[in-house]
Amino acid sequence: MKRRDFIKVSSAAGMAGLVGRGYDAFENPFDARVEGFELHPFIKEHPEAVFINLTSVKEKTDAKAIYDAAFKLSGEMFVKAGKGKGYPNSTKITCKPNWTSSRIDKNDPAANLGITTDNNFIEGFLNGVKTKGPQEFYLRECASPNSWTANGYLPMCERNNFNLKNLSTTDFWDLGDEIIFKKIDGVVFKEAGYMAPMNAPDTFLINIAKFKSHQMGITASIKNLQGITGRKFHQFCGGHFDIFKSYDKRYHPYFQPDYMARVAGLHKKHVAAGIPRWDTVMDRPPYGGGLFMEQWVNRMLDSFSVTPTGINIVEGVYGRDGDGFAGGPHNGKAKDYMSNNIIFGKDAFRVDIITHWLAGHEPGNFGLFHIGIERGLSNVLDPNDIPVYLWEDGKARKVKLESLKRTPLVTYYLRRNTNGQNEDKYHLCDEPFDYSSWKKGTLSKAETPAIKALGTDSNDKVVMEVSVPEKGDVYVDILNRHGELVWRMHADNLEAGTHQVVWDGFSSPGLYNTYVKGMGWDAESEMVIYT
Repeated sequence: MKRRDFIKVSSAAGMAGLVGRGYDAFENPFDARVEGFELHPFIKEHPEAVFINLTSVKEKTDAKAIYDAAFKLSGEMFVKAGKGKGYPNSTKITCKPNWTSSRIDKNDPAANLGITTDNNFIEGFLNGVKTKGPQEFYLRECASPNSWTANGYLPMCERNNFNLKNLSTTDFWDLGDEIIFKKIDGVVFKEAGYMAPMNAPDTFLINIAKFKSHQMGITASIKNLQGITGRKFHQFCGGHFDIFKSYDKRYHPYFQPDYMARVAGLHKKHVAAGIPRWDTVMDRPPYGGGLFMEQWVNRMLDSFSVTPTGINIVEGVYGRDGDGFAGGPHNGKAKDYMSNNIIFGKDAFRVDIITHWLAGHEPGNFGLFHIGIERGLSNVLDPNDIPVYLWEDGKARKVKLESLKRTPLVTYYLRRNTNGQNEDKYHLCDEPFDYSSWKKGTLSKAETPAIKALGTDSNDKVVMEVSVPEKGDVYVDILNRHGELVWRMHADNLEAGTHQVVWDGFSSPGLYNTYVKGMGWDAESEMVIYT
């Protein structure tokens, strides 16, 4: 039987829904009379993909250019959904920026901008999301609330009616319903507390990290999430130490009683398994070294395992090298670079693997990605196994990874200091890694020729996807019910894989036949568009 997809369009741009095989119309059921919002259908349908939006900002101090780029991007990434579809507009939008400790340099106020997610980007992005329907926005960050006013975070939130509240300097027993506990039973945590409404029902988490180096490598979207936990729970990278000797005893029941032994055992196992750099010793106890990294990774993944995200973003309008703060290899200081890329996707692991690659590193050299696979939180390690798309004016174009510009950001992650090695403090982890030895089964599969409709974008244009089995010239044809050709797209030398196609010539509801064909293969489906 020929596949048939149903698409509803309206006179208002973006007011669309989709019902058909491969799309769960009841993913977020709610009152059918209530309007909602949703991610762009191609982003939603492809959690295995990573998208990159290239910006053209010339200076990191160009607030308007950064705001405008973010506002435009979010307006493309999110769409209005039909009544009863997607997420209701009453959904609370929670946002986690990377607003880690940063002080303004009085001699050069712009010197430390690269330490945190750009304030103008956050403001522009969230205001773009607001145009799609949701109106309640909550920003939560555990780090340095005493600097929020000086750094402009509090004024920005106040003028946009975003909820920014300091919940990280108060112990959980004094927070009442402003702390949300989630059971974990992990390696380190038995349970963890989150600053409300993080991890609450009826929320959509927008995770906006910063493209910068850190002692964990590149502090991308997974690490950024450690800052949604409450006081004491958030000290993930505070060194390898025993909390039972330093935390108030009221925190003790939330940690595994033998977590130190568990971490030590896992570290020994992973050194033997050959995780790169895991045998590094601590340069400055209790920080650095493979044992410290083992504790951080498992504590982070404990929390990550119970934290659903709506979308993961790494803001890289400009990136930063060094130690994640002010220190770095340039006469003791870090440096910012106009990298002009925004990396995003549904899967935080995939986003972070591509982010590390774009920062000049080989992702296979980072234990986080190995242990994520071991714990069942990820299924990919090789960046070349991740479909990558350039996001241009609301459309996704599949590209080869090696075609993308990289911005090398040196880090002080696990400096090789054993067996006579004495690596520079700041370095790239770019040594070759043999991915084939780490793969289990086949991570890639041959594509079956197919074409299907997904929905509409924010401009009410019909979004489809085509699956191409081999590289070559590809045609996409749309015929009306009389068999007349109403639209054709031709792509030269298209790579194998799944690609987005946007029918920008749609003008009239009705029954259409859609075809995709190449040399020696083809596929077809029917599409019903109604108002």
